[in-house]
Amino acid sequence: MSQVDKAEILALIRRAKSSHIRWRSYAQGLVNGVPVDDDKAPVRHTDCRFGQWYFGEGTRLLSDLEVFRNIQAPHEMLHGIYEQIHGLVARNELEAAMGKLQQLVEISRTLLEQIELLEQEVNARW
Repeated sequence: MSQVDKAEILALIRRAKSSHIRWRSYAQGLVNGVPVDDDKAPVRHTDCRFGQWYFGEGTRLLSDLEVFRNIQAPHEMLHGIYEQIHGLVARNELEAAMGKLQQLVEISRTLLEQIELLEQEVNARW
């Protein structure tokens, strides 16, 4: 793979990471009473921008890397917890939603660490 390709892949990974961070901020906002449209913080892991990248271009380019495949589980877990948060907020159970938000933030950190490892792998491999 050429340097240009490597730079493009790293740029795609960084954009995906930014999309995840933005999604997480919407989830945090929802718990804190900020109205969030479902299209900004979708519940399904395949509908968010990160998921669209991961299951689309990311899979096409990087599925042979184990570190890439390791991203899927925490990403799906995040959305499972967010689905619970979404329901708790809808029922006005904000204290329980806040507790779930802490779980979401911890798993988000794990996901971000995995993305960092992916960046390192791409840098080392190409």
